[in-house]
Amino acid sequence: MSLEKTFNKATHYLQLLASELNSAELLKFYALYKQATIGPCNISKPNWYQMQARQKWEAWKGLNDMSCDDAMNNYIQELTKLNPNWEENVQSESSNWVAISRFINMEDEINDVDKTFLDWIKEGQVEKVQELLDKEPNLINIMDSEGLLPIHWAADRGHLKIIEQLIKKGASINSQDEDGQTPLHYAASCGHLDVVKYLISIGAESIKDNNGMIPKDIADEHLRSIL
Repeated sequence: MSLEKTFNKATHYLQLLASELNSAELLKFYALYKQATIGPCNISKPNWYQMQARQKWEAWKGLNDMSCDDAMNNYIQELTKLNPNWEENVQSESSNWVAISRFINMEDEINDVDKTFLDWIKEGQVEKVQELLDKEPNLINIMDSEGLLPIHWAADRGHLKIIEQLIKKGASINSQDEDGQTPLHYAASCGHLDVVKYLISIGAESIKDNNGMIPKDIADEHLRSIL
């Protein structure tokens, strides 16, 4: 498996441990993630009163000129220290797939002027999403670097009203990402009952992803009865 693929699996798996980590550990993983995906810290130092932003900046800045590959390797090594069997656990998961939400509270704040359509979706900004869709309906077809469409992100975050807007503008309820996963996969895996019910009510199909898993296979137990 390539370094990048292993790193991506590690970032996904860390979500399962996030609630058990202390702030110092979270900051360490945050900094390594930023260094691995962006490179050396490229933002200005926050003001003294922006305590959380300053801590994140200092953690990232402290990695200096560490290469992206080294940051990925260090991230993986730190996760292995916490759970030496994490790769086996990933493989033994019935779905072999986990939700993609990453450190929602650890992400850098982005100035409104710099936010993309997907940023507004991730934040659940219904009115802003509607405004942008009215101006440019084709935004529903924008695919990010991970192969996800806006409707996948809305399903992952559980933003039902935004999903409804996207579908009204023509988004397919059965859109598949590069791993073959549909919005129903994301909603089921994340336990968003209202989204799952809505997607099923408008005809979402139980499609197999590239691993042969249907949404029911990766759903929380309380959702399986309706899938």
